[in-house]
Amino acid sequence: MQGNGFKIFAASAFILLSLYYLFPTIQHYLNEKDLESMDDAAAEQYRSEHFASLQSTREKALKLGLDLQGGMHVTLEVGVDALVRELAEGRRDEVFDDALQSAREQSETSRSSFVDLFVDAIEEHQPGTRLSRYFRDTAEGISARSENSDVKAYLDTEAREALKRAMEIIRQRVDRFGVSEPSIQMQGNSRIVVELPGVDDPERVRELLKGTARLDFRLMADPQELQSAALQIVQHYADLDEDLPTDTTASETASDSTVAATETTAASADSTVDTTITDTVITDVESLFAGTGDDESTSESNRFSEIFRLYPSDLPIFGLVAESDTAEVRRYLSDPAVQGMIPAGIVLLYDVRSEQSTEEGEPLYRLLGVRDRVEMTGEVLTDARTTFDPITNEPKVSLTMNSEGSSRWSQITGANVGKNVAIVLDNVVFTWPNIIERIPGGRTEISGVTRSEAEDVVTVLKSGALPAPVRIIEERTVGPSLGAKSIKAGTISVVSGLVLVLLFMIFYYRTAGLVADLALLLNLLFIFGILAAFGAVLTLPGIAGIVLTIGMAVDANVLIFERIREEMGTGKTLKASIDGGYAKALSAIADANITTFFVGVILYSFGVGPIQGFAVTLMAGILSSLFTAIIVTRLVFDWRVADRTRKVAFG
Repeated sequence: MQGNGFKIFAASAFILLSLYYLFPTIQHYLNEKDLESMDDAAAEQYRSEHFASLQSTREKALKLGLDLQGGMHVTLEVGVDALVRELAEGRRDEVFDDALQSAREQSETSRSSFVDLFVDAIEEHQPGTRLSRYFRDTAEGISARSENSDVKAYLDTEAREALKRAMEIIRQRVDRFGVSEPSIQMQGNSRIVVELPGVDDPERVRELLKGTARLDFRLMADPQELQSAALQIVQHYADLDEDLPTDTTASETASDSTVAATETTAASADSTVDTTITDTVITDVESLFAGTGDDESTSESNRFSEIFRLYPSDLPIFGLVAESDTAEVRRYLSDPAVQGMIPAGIVLLYDVRSEQSTEEGEPLYRLLGVRDRVEMTGEVLTDARTTFDPITNEPKVSLTMNSEGSSRWSQITGANVGKNVAIVLDNVVFTWPNIIERIPGGRTEISGVTRSEAEDVVTVLKSGALPAPVRIIEERTVGPSLGAKSIKAGTISVVSGLVLVLLFMIFYYRTAGLVADLALLLNLLFIFGILAAFGAVLTLPGIAGIVLTIGMAVDANVLIFERIREEMGTGKTLKASIDGGYAKALSAIADANITTFFVGVILYSFGVGPIQGFAVTLMAGILSSLFTAIIVTRLVFDWRVADRTRKVAFG
């Protein structure tokens, strides 16, 4: 064993390091087992008391991919069309709106960028049109004299920056949400692919990803005028003996004839076409509620009075609507005759909470009258955090403003004592308190929210507003049970392959086979240790890579053993045969493993998702198999040969 000091140190160090990095994984597994054995109340108490240690252990444990742990796969599309519309500000005309709508339709089937489609559509609708007619940005050198090529380059740059900014904001939101090892990647010109392992609340994540974080402070409608309008609309439909009105504004929404409802909601979460209908129509309904209502017409003469409930009070409440009826009410209120009955300069937005329900238990949401004029935006905020009421312990969102916002907030509250002010986030009213007195100091609160709602509001506000709206175009959820089945199937495959290889090596190579089996087990330990140390994610394709590595590790030992048997056949001593066998097999082993390692590097560099998972375990397995096959097995043989009384059989 003389001269093997470094080899012994290296082998011992790798074993200890692997165990060290895998210890949190074992601890996390035992913690989860303990929590599963507790009842819900005891488990919740244990989590709150040991939150820091449980969190630390979970973060350091070996990460499981989406296919093993369960979770969400979401593809988001950044609304470049809304960005283009915003950049045009108030210079749009019919040609612009027609070109924008045409580009939207073509983008569903074309691989060209939205900017290219829009520019081509402008040229098609009115040849020779100068794009500088619609877009100006002195900071970027875009003026009325700018050439179309310069304006197009400007739009391309803005679209790319919007995609990068959206990706960064989504990453910040996901990180604050606490998802372990999320995968966020750019796809094409306008899409972002997000994979969130271990997510058990898809709806919450869905809202967190697509929320634009547009925070507005607005005054509210006069209650008497609002309720008078509501009564007039109910009477209007009571006097009509006709079916449900068709959606006559479908084509008008594309032209955004009343964008004023509007510019503050151009980046609304789900759609830039349907969610803003007029300056007096409910906006962003479908992005908040999943219900679609009854799409079929009815023969009853007063269907509107059945689905819309008046709410007489001295508050700016237009009425109450059941969750499943929101879309149908929107169609009624989009009728041109009805639009003129709603007070000018007022938009109808839903309250985020429901405090009443129907006889069947379905939530009823308040439809509030809010002025379309934005008094102040979230840009004045310097801090947002979750706090708790010292008396009731109810969660709140505490907002702190800069000097400009503080001054403006003081003016607004001082001039509107006794009135309600709405704090609107992503076109939904989160709170609408009554102003009792002037509020100096630039501080205010959003109350009446749950703890998770408060945390989500803080998350989106701190991450910043998305530069353009995003919508979910693809979503897949992998349940924990499917992930558990994948883990079970993967474990069975690894164990089955391992046992078969172990038995074959013992049967064919006798004592040398036992040494190879020891190296194989250490190889698995090193692979998982490497994955845990570098924070890599174990996926189902990764398990396939481990199974492949088992075969490759044995292949190296087979090459060495066959060379040793050849040396022994020439009459050399056992020690000389082992020396010669390792020396002659080294080049073949190195060639095979190095070339395979480079393949793994290429797969990881150019692949995505499952391909990268396979490549990671393949590269880790190659490194560990080289070490165990060349270093560890040689140490064992040198130890056996050092004592001449011990025999080593090679088959």
